[in-house]
Amino acid sequence: MSPVNLHGTVIALGGIGILIRGPSRSGKSALALSALRRAEMLGLSAALVADDQVFIEIREGQVEAVAPAPIRGLIEISGVGILHEASIDRIALQLVVDLCEPETLHRLPGVLRTAIAGTDLRLIVLPARQAAFSADVLVSLARGGAADFGLLEA
Repeated sequence: MSPVNLHGTVIALGGIGILIRGPSRSGKSALALSALRRAEMLGLSAALVADDQVFIEIREGQVEAVAPAPIRGLIEISGVGILHEASIDRIALQLVVDLCEPETLHRLPGVLRTAIAGTDLRLIVLPARQAAFSADVLVSLARGGAADFGLLEA
């Protein structure tokens, strides 16, 4: 399978690959930056993989996110510009976050899944433009290894 180019931001928190999706200006980069800073403060490994665009490949049966070379290590922050960020080239995806308008969130949505490159991955939905809250959620999941919450279970 050829790499697929997706609109989204990918971070690695505690070894967990997280794809953040949402419309333009929904806060993908702000959420990524907030989660990276919170994770670092707690001593959790944290790195940017790709911001805005990411290549998706299937490698050894896993969905991997790969940073496009021209934007590797760069993150765009509205009102500031392009920043350099500690990064890694690739990570296996384990979690997908969709950002949506807060009023559309379900209080107890149950287990959600989404297909990326034909592979089923765990999905959570978080409010758009609420980077602080959403970053706290992602770091909490990563600190618990996410599997502790049943989030990565089939």
